[in-house]
Amino acid sequence: MVGGIRRLPDLHGVNYSEMRWIADSLGIRVSSANLPKGTNGLYRDTDQRILLELNMTYRQKRCALAHELMHWRRGDQTCSTCESCRQERRARRDTALALIDPVDYATAENVCDGDPSAIAEELEVTKQVLEDFRNMLHDGMLPHSHR
Repeated sequence: MVGGIRRLPDLHGVNYSEMRWIADSLGIRVSSANLPKGTNGLYRDTDQRILLELNMTYRQKRCALAHELMHWRRGDQTCSTCESCRQERRARRDTALALIDPVDYATAENVCDGDPSAIAEELEVTKQVLEDFRNMLHDGMLPHSHR
């Protein structure tokens, strides 16, 4: 752990199965269940467990698992406070940075003529993850290492 942040391997280009293996190697138990409507995943730091919605596409599972791994990385606790809102926004940004390489994004943007659905498919991310990345790009919030 560095500065309160747990080490997590680079997730660029990592598929869902490989991500499950990474989670397992870190001692994180991943399982699927029918979660409350609108919930794609949950992370519980108390028992190092990630629950993913059972009825999702492969791409959704990949992004949800990456998102929950970002909560693990920071040691976020599940709660319903303003702090959890900040944790959620941070996890969304971290997920977009972890899954989308700016060079790959630029290529997909050109190949797909700017169509968000096609770009998301090309990058194997959900439209939400793509939107989070685009918002950071638009707001100039990409770290220098990601430009």
